[in-house]
Amino acid sequence: MNQTPPPSPEPAAAAGTPSGNVKRSRRISNIFIYAILVVVALIMILPLVWLINGSLQPEWQINSNPVIWIPREWKSVYAGDTYRPLSKYLLKAPGDQQQEVIQIGTRRYTTVIDPASLKALESVPRDQLSDAVPTLINGLKLNVRDWKKPGGSEQVVAVARDPNNDNNLMVVPASQLSGALSQYSLDMVNQGKSGTLTVSGADLQTRTMPDGKQVVPVGPEDELWVMGSPDVAAKAKKVLASKLTAKEFKTFGQTSLPVYAVDGEPADARFINMAQESWQPLMPQSIVAQNAFVAKESELSPEKTSKEFNGINMNVRTYTPASGGEPVEVAVLFPNVEGSLVIPTQYMRSLEAAPFTQLVEPGSVEIGNLSYRVKEDFKKPDGSYTSMAMIGDLQDMAIIVPDTDLTTAYDTRPSELTRSTRIHLDFTGYLQMAALKLWGVPFWQFFLNSGYLVVMNFIGYFVSCVLVAYGFARLRAPGKNVLFIILLGTMMVPYTIIVLPTYIVFRDLGLLGTMLPLWIRSFFGNAFLIFILRQFFMSIPYELDEAAYLDGANRLQILLRVILPLSKPALATVGIFTFWWTWNSFLDPLIFTAKQANYTITLAMTAFNSLYGGGTSGYYQRVLAGSVLTLLPMVILFVVAQRYFIEGIQMQGLKR
Repeated sequence: MNQTPPPSPEPAAAAGTPSGNVKRSRRISNIFIYAILVVVALIMILPLVWLINGSLQPEWQINSNPVIWIPREWKSVYAGDTYRPLSKYLLKAPGDQQQEVIQIGTRRYTTVIDPASLKALESVPRDQLSDAVPTLINGLKLNVRDWKKPGGSEQVVAVARDPNNDNNLMVVPASQLSGALSQYSLDMVNQGKSGTLTVSGADLQTRTMPDGKQVVPVGPEDELWVMGSPDVAAKAKKVLASKLTAKEFKTFGQTSLPVYAVDGEPADARFINMAQESWQPLMPQSIVAQNAFVAKESELSPEKTSKEFNGINMNVRTYTPASGGEPVEVAVLFPNVEGSLVIPTQYMRSLEAAPFTQLVEPGSVEIGNLSYRVKEDFKKPDGSYTSMAMIGDLQDMAIIVPDTDLTTAYDTRPSELTRSTRIHLDFTGYLQMAALKLWGVPFWQFFLNSGYLVVMNFIGYFVSCVLVAYGFARLRAPGKNVLFIILLGTMMVPYTIIVLPTYIVFRDLGLLGTMLPLWIRSFFGNAFLIFILRQFFMSIPYELDEAAYLDGANRLQILLRVILPLSKPALATVGIFTFWWTWNSFLDPLIFTAKQANYTITLAMTAFNSLYGGGTSGYYQRVLAGSVLTLLPMVILFVVAQRYFIEGIQMQGLKR
């Protein structure tokens, strides 16, 4: 039997042949097209990436200059067992090594001149001198001026006025001062004995330093940070600033710092004041809500005494119930002329305090006719969040550490320090949003409101649009096409025109302030969704209807058992559009929803942004995290249902 031999394979196209050139051109063209698509996709997705990246950054990084793109954590250590974090910095050490330090204090210095270098001064008219510019000379700041004289310009330093001419200044060339400059703390200069020294007929103001050296202060003032090892923070504690007494100076390594005696501590003990600021007394909100009450002024003793609880001063009075009963010692949490919010002193053992700068924009809670502030998302040193009531008056507190714990310290300019950081995804904004309450409403409630509206609107559109679209697509009726054109014409009516009549209708029905106006209209159909479903239904062969009809099915059964199972792409498109419109709706909830408890997530986020997003410190990360949470359901829905969505859009224009 003869067999046809298999065809021999064609030789591969050589690189220089026309076929090889075509393949190479196509490959290059495809690579170029894909590169363009990747670039365009990255540009389109960049805002979302920036939003997510920003939500994982702490506030200091969001506002940093230059920009830091990768989320980082600024290392810190808490001052003892207080709520005061101390940020860590990197300081350049000998040998080009960097060591971690924290700020121990701040010192103001001023530049002084050795009078021995001022052998001769020149009188110069003011109009020949430029404005003083702080300039570093041998690492020290001086107010340097340009002297514009016929032979050229020269840099000089003004040290006094000319006693013979008020329009002239007595100056010395800056080049002569390179070895005559030194720097003293402003405290030492101010404490030095004042005197005068006459040079070139001008009286110079001098100070005699503790070391006996006579100097001429010329300025300018220079603020330096005193840095030390983070280990000293372990022994830190807070005290009332009024307890600091007996200030004196002590040398620590390369610098000196004021040290204080503290009331209540051993007489020979001295402490360094690391930070002093206003602190807010706090108590757990649960304790205040359960045990605090409003006492009338007539029920409180006229005597007001200050008593210390956990190192915090609180006003204490005696409460005697008007109905009779034993007098009770109470602490005044919130004073008022008509009635004060008080709590028995036995609960004051839970009293705490935190720097006021950490308590940004708290909410408020009412007890009786009084309201007090509550920080719902207060962060504790262990990283947990709790609700704390802000009570009493601000306290001037100091963070102190024993001077024996500080072995060395360094003076440095803030510009010479860099933050000590590490890569870290900060989910603080998300945790704070989860615990956030707006007007007393939990943030997750707004998600539930939007989800409820999505479900109800989808049910409404599914019932109404499917029935109407099926009628236009499968039923035969005179004038059907005219009615369909009229239906499509309603899409041309601007929504703003029908807002007022719709508002009046719901007002007259007494439905304003409820969520009913936000979903009841979906049961009356939507022209766009009816158009999509009608076009898709028309693409399904009519023979399927006839076969089902011959098997005894009625119109409703044909719709439910034949048409809808084949219309998943169109139904998915309806679901996506319903979710999109409802979830992002802003105008309707704003108009028809008066109660804040009924706000949707979009309306709640808009209110949140208006309150805290316009530059309010401490809320940038929270605003970005809330925006990501609001956007996330839409992104997930589209990723999951994109195949059906695209297929439904492609099929809507087909006919059988």
